[in-house]
Amino acid sequence: MYMIMKRIIRNISLCVLLALVMGACEEDAALVSPNVAHDKSTVSPEEVGEAAFLQSASESGNKFIFLDFVEQGSDELYVELVEPAERDMTFTIGINTSLVLQDIPSITEQFYKVGANFVEDWENKFTITNGGKVTVAAGERKSTRISFTVSNMELIGSYYLLPLLATDEDGNQYKLFYYICQVEMERQDRSNKPYTVVAYIDTEMMNPLIADQYTSKLQYMKSRRDRKTIYENVPVFDIVNLRKALLKYDESSRRAILKFTPDIEHVLKNYAQYIQPLKRSGIKVCLSIEGGGTGIGFANLTDVQIADFVAQVQVAVKMYQLDGVHLRDEGAGYDKTGAPELDETSYPKLVKALREAMPDIMLTLADDGGTTAMMDKEQGGIVVGDYIDLAWNVVWDTAVNPWASGSERKPIAGITKERYGGISFYIKPIMTNEEGLFFGNLQDESRAIALNEGLGKVAVVENIPYRDYISEIANVQRIMGLLSCFHDTNNGEYPRYNVDVTETLAASYYFAFRKDW
Repeated sequence: MYMIMKRIIRNISLCVLLALVMGACEEDAALVSPNVAHDKSTVSPEEVGEAAFLQSASESGNKFIFLDFVEQGSDELYVELVEPAERDMTFTIGINTSLVLQDIPSITEQFYKVGANFVEDWENKFTITNGGKVTVAAGERKSTRISFTVSNMELIGSYYLLPLLATDEDGNQYKLFYYICQVEMERQDRSNKPYTVVAYIDTEMMNPLIADQYTSKLQYMKSRRDRKTIYENVPVFDIVNLRKALLKYDESSRRAILKFTPDIEHVLKNYAQYIQPLKRSGIKVCLSIEGGGTGIGFANLTDVQIADFVAQVQVAVKMYQLDGVHLRDEGAGYDKTGAPELDETSYPKLVKALREAMPDIMLTLADDGGTTAMMDKEQGGIVVGDYIDLAWNVVWDTAVNPWASGSERKPIAGITKERYGGISFYIKPIMTNEEGLFFGNLQDESRAIALNEGLGKVAVVENIPYRDYISEIANVQRIMGLLSCFHDTNNGEYPRYNVDVTETLAASYYFAFRKDW
């Protein structure tokens, strides 16, 4: 593992940080680089127990791939060896015909609990180039590429299992699964939606891929029959914050340490399966860093601790090809006996250092009116809003306008209304009349700050749960309610805007996308 880490650091040109990172991360997480920009195996043979892998060119490293298409779906395939070939090798890729209908349940368990139909006869549905044959030249690790196409599925909107198999000359076999679905319409560009929607994914409970299972449609309705579609089939979520990494404190070294919970560690190490598909869909994936309960947090760090901590974060972002970092200052334990006093300049210095170390990443901030309240003015020459992309309210199920007259929450210095999310919903089922009334009032308050007070560009949700027997429609209901806050619904009268949210078939299965590790 040391050699893997050493190679990773070298490849990302951060050798100078090696001593820092090893001490910070090695204890809590065995880090495996997902970076495939170089021609070296990113996973050691003793870890994987496989000599080769059947790979998708579009999602290398992922063994379970969703492929939606309108007329015809396609992808390129190749075989990747863990070690360079000692001789020229030939592999034949095709459908795994040994599978039977009874195998589907066990595969479904592996595949996020998403059900699929079984196809007995792939004739006229599946084609592959070059007879499925690929070759690996001696001394190389990657084979030539071939492509396959699928079409003519019997049911539109249903998932089918496409089990592929690569077989070498000695009969060794390597598997890759696709879930294919022929759909009526391609997803539309998310830029058609004139606002940004952020989601927190709690990896302690959920598979991050849940965030890519919802699309929206907006119509302007002059009457019941006279309606105009403004956009449809547009993905709902634009930014995903993966929870959670922690800022911990090591008393012996007096260092602030970036540590991962076991769940976020699993997601990061399996980047190809849980993060790459979101990025490919256009979602920005960020690491949510929160307090570790040690009394040391963003707001009471020394300059030395800030520099050290930023170096660790920088390595994690590069290593896992993340789009950004989200700072959520809760759970630090500032009231813990012996904790250093809060320093008004500490948090702003951390923000500035992160931005200067990583000028191209997305850097966002959770605002709960706690330590962020110290950012309402310049601190130590730092205007926080000049260094972050977005900030948003995280007091859940509230509508907050820090610019409003008499508001207890004050704006973060330098941030504009267009970059602040005042609308924050917690997704949960509505079980009582009182909860329904509360939700209706929350929508009215949120719509007021979005349409009348200039905060109509950013909103955030916490907790996208899996479907179970209690919260069957909670996700669609709450997400639809959130998006409707950006539009004038005219109290249900005409003319009005109408928002619909559609859940994919994959997410409609009970317990689908519950964490599977």
